[in-house]
Amino acid sequence: MTYVELHARSAFSFLEGSCVPEDLAGACANLDMPAMALLDRNGVYGSPRFHMAAKKAGVRAHIGSEITCTNGRTYPLLAASREGYRNLCRMVTRMKLRAAKGEGAATLEELAEFSRGLICLTAHPDERLLDIFGKHALCAELQRHHNREEEAHNQTVVERARSLGIPIVATNNPAYAIPAQRELLDVFTCIRNKVTLATAGRLLERNSERHVKTPADMARLFADLPEAIANTREISSRLDFTLADLGYEFPRYPVPEGETQMSLLRRLADEGARRRYRPYHERARKQIERELALI
Repeated sequence: MTYVELHARSAFSFLEGSCVPEDLAGACANLDMPAMALLDRNGVYGSPRFHMAAKKAGVRAHIGSEITCTNGRTYPLLAASREGYRNLCRMVTRMKLRAAKGEGAATLEELAEFSRGLICLTAHPDERLLDIFGKHALCAELQRHHNREEEAHNQTVVERARSLGIPIVATNNPAYAIPAQRELLDVFTCIRNKVTLATAGRLLERNSERHVKTPADMARLFADLPEAIANTREISSRLDFTLADLGYEFPRYPVPEGETQMSLLRRLADEGARRRYRPYHERARKQIERELALI
């Protein structure tokens, strides 16, 4: 059965992932997975690199983020459309502007305000989230990493999903591309918690299961819930947005009569350079010309 990983993270989730986006895209291609979603914590910093690597590898790159909320939970959000990506970026911007670096959380009210165009995966489905996203965009997330407590939680999630009438979806939430990178994640965990490897104890990963798994491996893990695998393909098919659709347009800046935006920029850059560099030497001139040409 074809499986699509909808909840991966990279090293751009600071100290919570131990591989670069290119590793994830490469693993996706090597395992014949048609697509993957990168959902780094509270931002889309790794998405451009992931998009480019996936394009080169011949797989689809889904974009999103795992958003921290003030209720203490995190919500993986997938951008299904350009509007969804725009709303995701606006939510992240708002929550970070009011907080210190590395901090910040969105409220449930903000989650509702910016919900259009987003699909939410959650291990804690409830009526409030159903009101926010509706049955078309809320999915109950299941993960299996050979952990007894995790499986007990999964049973609760399945029952809750059935009562709410929402689909269940399997993810492995890889934090590294291959099992060997788990050791690096353990080091990052120690740095994050300010402990040593010798004293970290249960802060460390229980095993090396949070790597990119083959579709066959995931199908075996969820043999009792095949719809959780099938739903990954269905959700992937609804994620129309890629960074190729961003369509950035430079804002129109008012210019004097007879000038263009570029001619005005060149004139202002030249005036500023002559004030800054005395004399206006050749090295500075070449660098400024290089940057203007790039713009």
